[in-house]
Amino acid sequence: MMALKSIFLFAPAETAVVGKGPMGFALSLAKAHSAQLTIFTVALDVTTPGRSTDAQSVADQLCSAADAAGVACTLITEHSHALGVHEVVAEHARLHDLSIIGSQKSGLLNERMVAEYLMFESGRPVIVVPEAYDLPYQHEAFGVAWDNTPAAARALGDAITLLEPDAMHFLTIVGEKQMPTDLDSNALVTVTGRRGVQADHANAALFGRSIASALQDESRAAGASMLVMGAFGHSRWRSFVLGSATADILDRTEMPVLLSH
Repeated sequence: MMALKSIFLFAPAETAVVGKGPMGFALSLAKAHSAQLTIFTVALDVTTPGRSTDAQSVADQLCSAADAAGVACTLITEHSHALGVHEVVAEHARLHDLSIIGSQKSGLLNERMVAEYLMFESGRPVIVVPEAYDLPYQHEAFGVAWDNTPAAARALGDAITLLEPDAMHFLTIVGEKQMPTDLDSNALVTVTGRRGVQADHANAALFGRSIASALQDESRAAGASMLVMGAFGHSRWRSFVLGSATADILDRTEMPVLLSH
């Protein structure tokens, strides 16, 4: 397996916090895997009054926290204005094993918008971490949103290859959409086990919950510390439209979620 070696964190100066959220999780993950951490910090929203922030000062605080944690850190605080911030972030993300970002969505340009762009344009998996999340990274068990799609398979492979979890709990939400398949859950569990990961599969009903709440509720109930799922979206005229489950997860992120496209 190819272990995790290089992590990219996008930490906007307006929302970056040293001890929790995306930064706290990135430090914990990098330390657990002895991985290098690259932190890209800029003032993301320069148009909203009262939101100006000293990006260099924030960046220095983040890098000091990395040094204190014994994590090798590279800092990026400047970029060419020939491209949009989201495009520059995606370019840097392509060089790393995975990216970490939040999903805060206030301001004309925000983390949520950059996260969407990263998922579909970086070519790498993205871990979205809630702003208030303050638990350390744990690899013992992940939940997997399984709908037998190419994106779900990509997410599964990325999670196993890079993060090497001990166990994976496959979750299929019944009643959310049609999922015709010739595979049974035994094949899913058996083949995953060949990769050195203990696995099981469960069906769960929505019971009036959103798809995001159902997936995260069931993952936590199974003892999982992270949710793994495929990211879906499509172009409509000049706009990019997220799949319903992907959009719902970004709106209701309650735990770290690894998304691959």
